[in-house]
Amino acid sequence: MILDNFFRSITNISKDVNQRKSFSYVTIRGLSIASNYLFSILVIKLFSKENYGFFVYGLSIFMILSTLLKAGVDVHFVKIFYKFKKTGAPYWIKKIERRVVLFSTATALIVATIVYSFNLAGKASVAIIPFIISVPLYVFAHLNSAKLRAISKILQFAFLNVAGRIVFSLILFLIFYYVLFLRSPFIIYAAHFFSVLLLLLFSCLWINKSFFYNNHNRRVPPSFKIQNKPLMMKSYITVIFLWGDRFILSAICTPEMVAEYDVSLKIAMLMMVAIEALKSSYAPVFARHVGDVLTLKKHIKKSARVGVVFSFLVLVCLIFTGKFVLGVFGSEFTASYPLVITISFGYFFSAIFGQADNVVEMCGLAKYYVKPYFVVIILSLILGTILTFKFGPIGMAIGFSVGNVLFQATASVISYKRLGIKTRVF
Repeated sequence: MILDNFFRSITNISKDVNQRKSFSYVTIRGLSIASNYLFSILVIKLFSKENYGFFVYGLSIFMILSTLLKAGVDVHFVKIFYKFKKTGAPYWIKKIERRVVLFSTATALIVATIVYSFNLAGKASVAIIPFIISVPLYVFAHLNSAKLRAISKILQFAFLNVAGRIVFSLILFLIFYYVLFLRSPFIIYAAHFFSVLLLLLFSCLWINKSFFYNNHNRRVPPSFKIQNKPLMMKSYITVIFLWGDRFILSAICTPEMVAEYDVSLKIAMLMMVAIEALKSSYAPVFARHVGDVLTLKKHIKKSARVGVVFSFLVLVCLIFTGKFVLGVFGSEFTASYPLVITISFGYFFSAIFGQADNVVEMCGLAKYYVKPYFVVIILSLILGTILTFKFGPIGMAIGFSVGNVLFQATASVISYKRLGIKTRVF
């Protein structure tokens, strides 16, 4: 019975348009993973684990600051922009974008000036400043990518959100090192800065082909501000969870230990490829069918089953090949195998609860999720920090995995209470 259901699920994937888009996303994600691995290996081999640790430190600040300054507007755009493809985006959208980008620019310049003037990050300051000043560019690019996601242009969205930044970073790094013969570690951080600039240029090109603005409705609707607040808070808490671990580790561990943790996390995140793909393609579907419970339930269940199947397959592969993959980064990385397995199991158990967090965001339930989500994330980071002082990076891996499972479990409970729909597989 179980095997029959498994093969039936695999066969039905090709018949579902959303899951076909998910596989397009997986292709882009695969490009991202390969580029990410190669970039990490080159930085570690050509320079050092310390330089890579500084890169991770700067990247964690970049991601946290970018999300804080987007203020949840990109997530909100996913919910509403499918309405504007034919009629044109109202003028108030442009006003919101302008405010977000200008505020991001001012904030980034102030933060960069403070970090440089007071040398707040010590030796890592040189790495961190290029990340900080590229934040407004990334914010603008993400606002554009959200619009593309809303109209189900998954390939463009995936390139902007997933693959583009690291692919461009890798290409520029190779040019700097092998073509221009630059040997300073600064090329690592410069490559990332210019990759974000290229990302913004591509996003503007694609948006100009997909949308136009009209001069109607210049006033921002009060409902936008009301609905945006819980989305903003959820995005804040999410980025603290996803990048807070590496930020905290950078503050209390050596750059070499941060490098080992980040590489282990990158490998374990193979578990999330299918989940991320399904989230990207199903998010606008959930938003469109909020009022149709039967159709919404069907899409939630279908996406959850596919996510668990592929997460399990990847988990098995990592159990048997994890040490080998770690060894590609350097023989000293094989000792991080327990980190890979710990984080991977956390991802698998969270996948059992389906796309609960996606349902919460797209179905207008974020306001019910913010407080419990905040508690879960803070407790998991506190747990990870305490265990890190005692056991090293494996402690943060345990805290991260516990938080990952509780995060999805909490969203699943809220979805069931508010919609009467079970997001979990079993």
